[in-house]
Amino acid sequence: MKVLHHMKKENSGLARTTLEIVKYEERLGHKVCIKEPTGEMPIYGTMNGDADIHAIHSQLGLKAYHDNKPKVMFMHGEPLSSVGNGVSMKAIVDLAPMVDCFIAMRKDEMPIWQSIKRTYLVDKGVDLEVYKPLDGITEKLSGEPSVLYVENWRGQRNPLYLCVAMEQVWKKYPNARLHLYNCNDKRMQETFLALSKNNKWWPFLRSLQGGVNGGEEMNLLYNRADIVVSCLYPLYARSIEAFGSGKAFIGTGYKEHDYPWQCDLHPDSIAKAIIDCWENFDKIDYRKWAEKYHDANESARQCVEIYKRYL
Repeated sequence: MKVLHHMKKENSGLARTTLEIVKYEERLGHKVCIKEPTGEMPIYGTMNGDADIHAIHSQLGLKAYHDNKPKVMFMHGEPLSSVGNGVSMKAIVDLAPMVDCFIAMRKDEMPIWQSIKRTYLVDKGVDLEVYKPLDGITEKLSGEPSVLYVENWRGQRNPLYLCVAMEQVWKKYPNARLHLYNCNDKRMQETFLALSKNNKWWPFLRSLQGGVNGGEEMNLLYNRADIVVSCLYPLYARSIEAFGSGKAFIGTGYKEHDYPWQCDLHPDSIAKAIIDCWENFDKIDYRKWAEKYHDANESARQCVEIYKRYL
């Protein structure tokens, strides 16, 4: 099968997820290629002749509009933010009549996408060859537990509720420490420095750092922590990479598979999840959890099975 993926070249979770899917589709024996919607030069792979199927991750290249080939669209974005940014949802609806189906990766978003187009659900995976436990990591982030936040900060995507929750965690476990990474916005950094000073977070807030690259750099950071927390709500995103690294993950939007450390977007709920996780840390083998539920190889296999329906 020849699969042409359409994706804008960017540094984002969307791009990393796409590259992982393509990598493992290729491992499964398929010919794959990624092109930018406005360009002809491949970002990844090569393709001789016409594609058998088009996979859309951002926009669709103009040459594919009327080639009568099957088309599927991956729903990377979260529905509320797709409406909120004023662009994405309109673009999705405009393309919907041209595609055969949507592919989503989180069960809680299915009702939204199903209302627009037939939608299939696949596992939201990560590359377990990249995100993995490392032997000999000696420079652990400080804290017992060491709690890490490393989402891409923007707008409402920030660790405010986690910081307030850590006040409760620190009162019960005075050695608990919070490490905030990947803050690339100067105004956001200034805001949290002001909050920390006013709210006297200095006993537990140990890091407020800038950007972290994906891949090996991110995996190393995960390996230095005990618990990785996401404040995304109502869904979750790339922080499930922490599972692959063998670390506990707590996400306000992560409600999958009866995972024991679930919480809501409220400081009391987040604090309870962190405390429960720390007190029962060995209840879950986090690497095995990733292998069972979040393996990009399995995600790619499921995608290929969906493509076959339309060939």
